[in-house]
Amino acid sequence: MNTKELPRYFKVNESFATGAQPTADGLTILKENGYTAIVNISPVSTPNYLVDEGKLTEDLEMEYVHYPVDCSNLKERHYNMFSRILKGLEGEKVFIHCGGNIKSSNLMHMYRVIENKENEKESLLDLLKIQNPEDKWFEYFKSFGMAG
Repeated sequence: MNTKELPRYFKVNESFATGAQPTADGLTILKENGYTAIVNISPVSTPNYLVDEGKLTEDLEMEYVHYPVDCSNLKERHYNMFSRILKGLEGEKVFIHCGGNIKSSNLMHMYRVIENKENEKESLLDLLKIQNPEDKWFEYFKSFGMAG
């Protein structure tokens, strides 16, 4: 499903996928593929930010959460809130995105390891299929007790 409408799409499991900023048509494709919720962690200043994403998602009768994360200033609360959002959407099929699937894939890696107790090395192999995290992310992982 990695298309121009859903760039850098990565299916994590039956409940979660991550990706870069979807187009309006991409949101429809997600709905058609059973997704019921969208979590957008892009700040509105992101160059490819879709201004009317919330309305488009609501028009598709999907849940929409916008929680902007500034990865140039990562704080403990960023992951904690991300985790709470995903727990609040339990039972939904959720697509998590940012501008380029950098923040979304890193935070999903943490969620898989910390909350779902998945093997960190296996989750990291998936993360590396998407991107090569900057050192700051490995330091952030370590701050939560992960090996990094």
